[in-house]
Amino acid sequence: MKREVTPAGIWREYERGQAYKQRIGLYDRVRRNEDFFLGRQWEGLRVRTLDPLIFNVLRRCVNLFVSMLVSDDVAVQASPFDGDETTEQVLSQAFREAIERSRVKSMGRQLLRDACVDGDGCFYVHFDPSRESGQAVRGEIAVEHIDNTNVFFGNTTSDEVQKQPYILLAMRRDVDELKCEALRHHASAADINAIVPDGADPDDGVPYATALLKMWREDDGIHFVKVTRTATIMPEKRTPYTRYPIAYMSWYRVKNSCHGASPVTEAIPNQIAINKLYSMYVQCIKQVAFPKVIYDMTRFPNGYSNDVGKAIGMHGNPNEAILTAFRAPDISAQVMTVLKQMMRDTMELMGASDAVLGNVAPTNTSAIVAVQQATAAPMELTRMEFYRFIEDWARIFLDLMGAHYGERSYRVTAEDGSERTVTFDFGTLAGRELTVNVEVGAASYWSETMQTVTNDHLLESGVITDPLLYVENIPDAQVRGKTALLRALREKRIEPTQEGAKQA
Repeated sequence: MKREVTPAGIWREYERGQAYKQRIGLYDRVRRNEDFFLGRQWEGLRVRTLDPLIFNVLRRCVNLFVSMLVSDDVAVQASPFDGDETTEQVLSQAFREAIERSRVKSMGRQLLRDACVDGDGCFYVHFDPSRESGQAVRGEIAVEHIDNTNVFFGNTTSDEVQKQPYILLAMRRDVDELKCEALRHHASAADINAIVPDGADPDDGVPYATALLKMWREDDGIHFVKVTRTATIMPEKRTPYTRYPIAYMSWYRVKNSCHGASPVTEAIPNQIAINKLYSMYVQCIKQVAFPKVIYDMTRFPNGYSNDVGKAIGMHGNPNEAILTAFRAPDISAQVMTVLKQMMRDTMELMGASDAVLGNVAPTNTSAIVAVQQATAAPMELTRMEFYRFIEDWARIFLDLMGAHYGERSYRVTAEDGSERTVTFDFGTLAGRELTVNVEVGAASYWSETMQTVTNDHLLESGVITDPLLYVENIPDAQVRGKTALLRALREKRIEPTQEGAKQA
């Protein structure tokens, strides 16, 4: 298959991707969903007869979904099939450092928020050679969050990243920044001069241009090229990657489409109805809740005043009835009943019931927990999709480590409890059979917290009676100075044996 590597050819692929997104209404849908989530729910409407009120049901539901999915911690464990314990310890440390420095956990909250509101979330994982790693070799793994409107798949009927013929990432960058990047990649003077602003500039007046990063798979790895509409920023570059460095998830998958669906989209009409009905209800209250004074204009030619102590001039006998108070009929109670029911039904259909939100009286704890678990059950499908997404970026991390990390030093623990420094060549990971387990908090059968709790129960029940065995079973991250503690326990065990030998 012929690959487009020229700026003009890649730009045509970009325009085809834009046409598809416009055809399915993605741009308008994302813009509308974002407005409603952020509370801009009366945008573009000129309302004069009502005070536009906003009761943002959607934001509360989205925040609940995101908090439910990120409440558990994420632990990545990589282990080789050959059972090499040193390799397993090195990979565990390398993963912990890469996760911490790339901030991929905290970025997961924003990705879930975007996936819930926009329908999709995407991470672009790359190696930044300029970052300090604390090792002799510079460079660390970096993660960028990409909007679904800026990701273009070669096959728009599938959302499986690794089966795509090619992937495009669109980025708006400062023209000067792009020229500096082109210089680093030894671009020609003609290409550097051809990097010019395109489209509308932002309000700050800084010239921006759209840069397109294209990646595709060949037999020898993943190839990259970066262009603008008229220039090549980075010429074709081959990397030994075995996977596209893209992790992608959809909130709800849509058949024959690379873009998913958002729960916010279908709830927007309900949100509009709630806002309108509440606004009309409050407006009606303002108009009819207070009594009005009705007076005879023939007797009060200068009008009637309610000012305290002010004399009022009139024509005729002041003892005759000349005014009365009028009060309109009360608003039907059905209006508020319908409003509350509409808000309740909208949140329940989205998956946020009163039990999950905590809006119930705690009279029966077991029943409340059971209802919460039953209500949260549909979220398990999205939770499993999020865990699959985590495993995807973990495998990408492993792929980039093998390609770029080189030789790095780590402290490992030997079987006798002693620590030693080993130099590990990450290049040996290429072609090596490895398994990556993603352990996520209490939702998994194994996690560091659950292992510690189980260990405590075994100690309390008397199954474990040896302090040394107890400490050995505790995960390293749960006890600071575990190696020194193990060494002290072993020395304490050896001392009585040595004393007995001396006495003998």
